[in-house]
Amino acid sequence: MEIPQELASHLAAEVDQWDVPHIVCRRCGKKFFSLRDAALHIYHIHGVKIAQRYTGEQSS
Repeated sequence: MEIPQELASHLAAEVDQWDVPHIVCRRCGKKFFSLRDAALHIYHIHGVKIAQRYTGEQSS
């Protein structure tokens, strides 16, 4: 699973004990299955503005 360079300091790719890949928030440890969901989390919860381009949301 590929993490974009600009989000690498906020997200990490991990494989759990059942060999299921996840994207993990480095700040709180929450796990996600998609980059979009992880980007939405770090944008809305942790305020990481650069993540908005990976959320599919339009900037206003």
